[in-house]
Amino acid sequence: MHPNCFLLALLMSTLPMLGGCSRPAASTPAEEAAHAAVSGQAATETKPAPRACELVTAAEMSKILGATVIGVPNESSSGKTECVYAPEQGVSPQVEFAVTWGDGHAAMTAMGMMGNIEPGIANPYEGLGDQAAAVGPALMIRTGEDLVTLTFSGVDDAPAVAREVFDTARARM
Repeated sequence: MHPNCFLLALLMSTLPMLGGCSRPAASTPAEEAAHAAVSGQAATETKPAPRACELVTAAEMSKILGATVIGVPNESSSGKTECVYAPEQGVSPQVEFAVTWGDGHAAMTAMGMMGNIEPGIANPYEGLGDQAAAVGPALMIRTGEDLVTLTFSGVDDAPAVAREVFDTARARM
């Protein structure tokens, strides 16, 4: 395995652990209601987080890429939503779009640490989100507390595509 690929794999595998360190334990609705009653606050319903394939529809991604793609959701991870956009036939263009709720700061901290170990592996990406860096085909963007990850394959002008995808998604996040 190429050393840079190993570092990227290590970074991606540690993100859930880094983000999980600062998260409060999940409460049940009954515990939240009891806390609200004790503190004198009204219990409020939390809106479910949007799904990646809803943040950027297949029609929107097709327009951005200039090629018809379908969006295949991957909702198998807790705290993360992902959609893989690919043509019905062929292999490209393909975009993997994921949002990991609450992991933005941890990812950028890990990206900085990785850059200290292997200078030049993480390339800062200016003017996108609150903070962004690219490692190989993956672009990680912190927006507030959240992390948006875009991975491109066979995409022309990836920086322009990244900006358009991110701007479309951010408006719905």
